[in-house]
Amino acid sequence: MAERLTREQMAQKYPNTWLGLVNIKYANDDGVTLEAADIIYTDKTEDELFEMQLDGIEGVISWYTNDNGLPLGVAGVL
Repeated sequence: MAERLTREQMAQKYPNTWLGLVNIKYANDDGVTLEAADIIYTDKTEDELFEMQLDGIEGVISWYTNDNGLPLGVAGVL
């Protein structure tokens, strides 16, 4: 079952963890600044989540939480 949390709640509850997110709400609908999302995976590796994201499986977006809340999940894609 999905758990809906804000970005700040994600960082507090799952520090330094890769999460699989769906139903993402972005601040000002900018498509960049994560505001809240449903967490459907907390037990997958970075590689597993990234593969799911690339393949479009379940609409999952990979997201890494850390103490400053920056979205590092796709930083190495370029």
